[in-house]
Amino acid sequence: GNIDITVLCKIQKSDSLSEIQYLFSSEAKIHSVEYLKEGNWISIQYKFNGKDSLLLLFDNEILPANKYVLKFKYSFPTNIINDSPVIIDRGHRWYPLIIDQIAAFKLSCNVPKGYYVLAAGNLQSVNNHKDSNTFIWESQTAVFKIPLVVFNRHQFKIEEYDSLGISIDFYYLNADSIEVSTIINEAAKCINYFSKNIGSYPYKKLTLFEVTRWGGINTGSGLIMIGSQSLGMMKQKYYDGLNLTIAQQWIGAGVFAKYGAPGFWFLALSLPHYLRLMYLRQTKDEESFYESLHKPLAKYKEFSGKENDIPIMDIDSPNSKEKSIILYGKGPYVISKIENAMGDEKWLLFLQNIYESFRGKILTYTEFEKQISKYDENGNILTLLKKLVTQKGMPKD
Repeated sequence: GNIDITVLCKIQKSDSLSEIQYLFSSEAKIHSVEYLKEGNWISIQYKFNGKDSLLLLFDNEILPANKYVLKFKYSFPTNIINDSPVIIDRGHRWYPLIIDQIAAFKLSCNVPKGYYVLAAGNLQSVNNHKDSNTFIWESQTAVFKIPLVVFNRHQFKIEEYDSLGISIDFYYLNADSIEVSTIINEAAKCINYFSKNIGSYPYKKLTLFEVTRWGGINTGSGLIMIGSQSLGMMKQKYYDGLNLTIAQQWIGAGVFAKYGAPGFWFLALSLPHYLRLMYLRQTKDEESFYESLHKPLAKYKEFSGKENDIPIMDIDSPNSKEKSIILYGKGPYVISKIENAMGDEKWLLFLQNIYESFRGKILTYTEFEKQISKYDENGNILTLLKKLVTQKGMPKD
C-alpha cells in the first residue's frame, strides 16, 4: 500500500535561486509541488534528474533571498506486510531533503481508524473523521530528520509518564510493566539531569517506540526507536544506549553538527557520548565515570598511532571498526581533557551557551572552537584541542 502525505517545508536561503535540488525517493508518486507567494499556492515544475534526486524548477520566477514555504503532496510506497508497522526515516528519502541542511516542518498524515502516527517534533492535533484520523506533527525549530512511524494502536501496549514537567510515552511489545516502568524512570532521570544542567527539553514529550525488525537504537528529535537488542539490554538495566540517545536530544538532535563538514562526527557522536558520561558521573560515581571513559579508550590504544589510526577530524564516516572506536573511545577522552582544562563550572556554562545559542541550528566545528575561546583566557585550551583532534595517537599527559 501507499501512504498519502502532505509536507510543508519552511526554507531560508541566503541568496536568490531559480532551482532547488533535493534528495527524494524516486519511488514516490508526486501529486503536486507548490510554493506560497503572497498568500497563494503556486505550482512548481519538477523532474527527477537521477535516482532519488528531485530538481524543482522555477520558470520565470526567481525566489528572493528570504524565508519561504514549499508544499509537497505525494504517495509513498510502504510495502506493509501483515499489518506490521510502517517505519521510514531520512535514509528512505521519504520526504524531500537537502543533504546538509535542517528545516522546520509541518506534517499531516491521514490513517485508518485504529492506527497511530509518530514523528519528530510535537503532535499538535488529531482530527477525527468517519473512517480515519489525521495526525498533525510539527516542529517550529529546525530538525535534521523526520522519522515517521504508522502502526496499529491495538498491537502495542503503552506506558505513560508525566511528572515534574517531564512527559514520556513508551509504546512496547516485548516487556512487562515493571521493566517498562524502570526504563521510563531512567529516561525521566536522564532528561531531568540535562534539563537542569544544559537547558530545557525542547518538546512537549519524549516518545519511545519498540521496533522488532532491527536490534539497535535510533534517535530523532523527540522520538527514540528502540530495537530488540537494545531493549534487551535496558531490561537488564544497561542504559548506555538510552542515555546516549537522550543526551542527543540536546546535542545531536537538538543542536546539529554540520553534516559532511570536518568535525561532524566528533560533534555528533563523541560530544553526546561525553554528555552521557557526565550523567553517569552525577548519578553513580567517579569510578563508574572513569571505567566507562577508559574501557573504550583501551580498545583505541590497541591501534593508537598505527597505520589504521587517523585523526578525529579526518573521519568522514564511522564505516570501520577503527573509526567507530576513535569516535566513542578517543573522542570522549579528548573532551574530558578539555573539561579538565576549562574547569567544571566553566564547562557547564560553555555547554549551556552552546545549547541556548544553537538549539535548532547548525553548529560547525569552527563555531565550536569560537565558543570555546570565550572560556579560554590565554588560548591554551584551544591549542590543546587542535592538537588532540588533528593528530593521531594518544595525548601526552
